[in-house]
Amino acid sequence: MDLQRRIGGPKLLAALLGGFTLLFLLCAGLVLPFEVLYRLAAGWVNYLGRVVPQLRPDPWVVATALVCLAGVSFGTHRFARWVYAATSPEPRRWRRKWTALLVGLFVLAFAAGTAFTGMAHQTAWLVRSPEPLVSDRRAAAVARIRSTNNLKQIGLAAHNYHDDRAAELPRSRFDAAGRPTHSWQAALLPYLEEEPLYRTIDFTKPWTDPANAQPMAARVKPFLNPSFDADTVGDRAASHYAGNVAVVLSDVPRRLADFPAGLSNTILAGEVSGGFRAWGDPLNARDPRLGVAGHPHGFGGPRGRPARFVMADATTRTFDPQELAALVGKVPE
Repeated sequence: MDLQRRIGGPKLLAALLGGFTLLFLLCAGLVLPFEVLYRLAAGWVNYLGRVVPQLRPDPWVVATALVCLAGVSFGTHRFARWVYAATSPEPRRWRRKWTALLVGLFVLAFAAGTAFTGMAHQTAWLVRSPEPLVSDRRAAAVARIRSTNNLKQIGLAAHNYHDDRAAELPRSRFDAAGRPTHSWQAALLPYLEEEPLYRTIDFTKPWTDPANAQPMAARVKPFLNPSFDADTVGDRAASHYAGNVAVVLSDVPRRLADFPAGLSNTILAGEVSGGFRAWGDPLNARDPRLGVAGHPHGFGGPRGRPARFVMADATTRTFDPQELAALVGKVPE
């Protein structure tokens, strides 16, 4: 039988592919919501609009891919032309457009395989994720963004405090007997648009003194992570962030120039997932060496996610356990 008849020709193959695609979309329209059908049909347009401007392709990689594609196309065309001519006693010629269609199918199969691999990976991640499969993802994403903004505000407030207070970072205060009096977060209030609250605190008396009961019960938004409902510790307002013990509980003032590892490698404060303390508590600090999750006195993000930290340069970042282990210990004693 003629090879061209056996393969049915490029037009038949294209028609079959189009038919299967149309059948899939029709079935999806019957069993899936309209929004899902829209995302399958045209959602990639919005995705490309978000992703393409962020792409920074490597010219050498692109050139290598084009050379490889040209080589595959040339080799495929030569081989197909030889097979096409050898399978018939009559002279005939393999067309270039057939080669283009065949190579296009190869590329499509490769892209489909990559996509299915990604789908399998994401499905496995969803199955193993500690979070529920059905949740308000938008609200969770907004909460993460707000928490990140809170940390940035804390970092910028610390820089402003440093500039106004003789090149000194905020730290908790203790009296001559070593008893805690006021927290590093209370010192940041004027730089977080909380000047009126700051003026109501009597700094001549400890934070636990009845005279300070009312200001210590005031909730401060930059100190509250929207992912948590609990915003009080007893009768005092809570903080969902803790400072780095090596910075905010230091016996001597810390300056931005005191960190030889660099400001971007020095933790100032970070998220905590439990054991909250009041923002007025001078002991609201944790040791990064205890890790980012799992330890009751360590840092941790909401719902088991890695904690986000604000660094001494006011940038925010997260760490995996290995990165954090390599980072700690770089703060001077």
